[in-house]
Amino acid sequence: MKSKFLYIIIGILIISNVYFLFNIFNKTKGEKNEEFKYEMRFLKKRLNFESSQLELAKKEFRRYNNEKKRIERNFRKYDLMIMNDLSNGKYINENNKNDYYDLAISLNQVRINHWKNIREIANKEQESKLDSIWSRMKSRIESQQ
Repeated sequence: MKSKFLYIIIGILIISNVYFLFNIFNKTKGEKNEEFKYEMRFLKKRLNFESSQLELAKKEFRRYNNEKKRIERNFRKYDLMIMNDLSNGKYINENNKNDYYDLAISLNQVRINHWKNIREIANKEQESKLDSIWSRMKSRIESQQ
């Protein structure tokens, strides 16, 4: 009787561990990037992207994200250089300033190209919604300056 009881407990533990590991594996399959989740929700809810469009948008986001990460790594390098300059009492280093600005320009070019590519995925109605959102956002920013 005791051995049957032990076998049942061991079986339950094995099944629960397999179930637990299976759930963890399925949860890690999805994108962890909050920016990715936000953008996909935006495209689906605000622009009414269909599943085929969302698949293309996912591929585009991955391409964009890889480029963005490459540029952001360089930002971190210059951030360290700037912190080092500040700790040495050097508040303006023209070389770092120009290089940092160039990186900011390249990062914004990557972002603009990303949204141009998303716009190419969109149909005419979605393009006009995206353009409207973009123009409202620009006017809001310009009015704050």
